[in-house]
Amino acid sequence: MTMRPLGAPIAALAAALTLWSGAPSAYSLTPTRDRWPQPRTSYFVNAANLDLPAASADAAVRAGAGVWQQQSGAFSFEYGGASSQTAVVNDRINLVVFRNDASGNAIATTYWYTNGTRIIDADIVFWDGAFRFFAGTSGCDGGFYIDDIAAHEFGHALGLLHSESSAATMYPSASACDTDLRTLDPDDIAGVRALYPPTQPPPTPTGLRIVGVGP
Repeated sequence: MTMRPLGAPIAALAAALTLWSGAPSAYSLTPTRDRWPQPRTSYFVNAANLDLPAASADAAVRAGAGVWQQQSGAFSFEYGGASSQTAVVNDRINLVVFRNDASGNAIATTYWYTNGTRIIDADIVFWDGAFRFFAGTSGCDGGFYIDDIAAHEFGHALGLLHSESSAATMYPSASACDTDLRTLDPDDIAGVRALYPPTQPPPTPTGLRIVGVGP
């Protein structure tokens, strides 16, 4: 699945779908509800990129991955360490890489592989040749924070498709320098909990988002 900047061709379709933003189940799952056989999986990061120190990129990826466990209590991505691997293949190693290349208007792309309805591998590519990436909460200028894009892409990696709610982390478009995606919307939490029903209540949210409706 891909994530695109707001204003790309796909955004016109996404904008039309925001009519459903008030629906309690605006999230989307695959028809077969593809999911991991357990509510956790490890991943590795090749943080070599064109824009910032690898350590900063690595930390930002980890922050984005962590929001799913921290804010939903339903799925945990466990950092496995740094990697020098660059190939995106079905090798049962979940990998995040930055690629000096472009893929249309996609900011990042998640590829996952299944055996039946079970996800067995998920890889994420940040298209570093087309967009500039930043880390943290300040200094962004015309690019995207890795923390937020990673939060969206790891949502795909656990089995979620795009959401019809424009307030959701899993909405298919993003604005430059957006920092909202790292805060899961109730729709995102409902989606991940539909795939991985937690045994404990979700933790108290660390941030709130208010969305106005009307002229």
